[in-house]
Amino acid sequence: MRYLMTISYDGSDFFGFQRQNDLVTIQGEIEKALHTILQEDITICASGRTDAGVHAIGQVAHFDTQKEIGDLGKFKYSLNSLLPKSIDILNVELKDDEFHARYSSKKKTYIYKIYLSKTNEPLKRKYFYICSYDLNVDKMNEAIKAIIGEHDFSAFCVENPQIKSNVRTIYDAHIDVLDGGKELDIYLEGNGFLHNMVRSIAGTLVDIGRGRFDVQDMAKILESKNHQKAGKTLDGCGLYLYSVNYSV
Repeated sequence: MRYLMTISYDGSDFFGFQRQNDLVTIQGEIEKALHTILQEDITICASGRTDAGVHAIGQVAHFDTQKEIGDLGKFKYSLNSLLPKSIDILNVELKDDEFHARYSSKKKTYIYKIYLSKTNEPLKRKYFYICSYDLNVDKMNEAIKAIIGEHDFSAFCVENPQIKSNVRTIYDAHIDVLDGGKELDIYLEGNGFLHNMVRSIAGTLVDIGRGRFDVQDMAKILESKNHQKAGKTLDGCGLYLYSVNYSV
């Protein structure tokens, strides 16, 4: 039987999502807890892997088991009682065998959080990219429009020969200003994302905001398909997998 889990986690405690020998990972912790409860070797499959330090508000994963789970609410409670406090299973539901956490997804939403400060902000560093520059948010919001639509995002990703195409579609891209102008949330919704794509786009937007690049350079960098022309890839601490959508 196949079950879906919606998961929230603080990625700063882990070496990424994917299970790794001798390292603490989100997948490894959840699979250990599932094994304890179900007494089976369980492998979970997520909608996508997040890197070390990256957080999730609504990650989705599925797992298969020979057992039928009767009370899903009680099962979720038992699972959370075995997990570190930095991981929370928000929901568990039964799915048909055709459902796949990765391949069935239609949309994903990521948020990259930037905090503007001239100081070190020790209590925020694990959850924001701390930016000491003064940023022109209007220019950033104008530039981000260039990535909306279907494009080859080679300029904003790490080259991976296993990926057949770097073409993705971005449905929505904008920047929300919060906390009296101190916090910038870069919001990206698309049909899929490449490795480091959001962090590279965020870094390029910061360079536009601080005046290193012009607004028009966003489109030029995108069209170049050359990662060397993009801005700095920002740290994983500011990146959040916000949601995964399985309906059109």
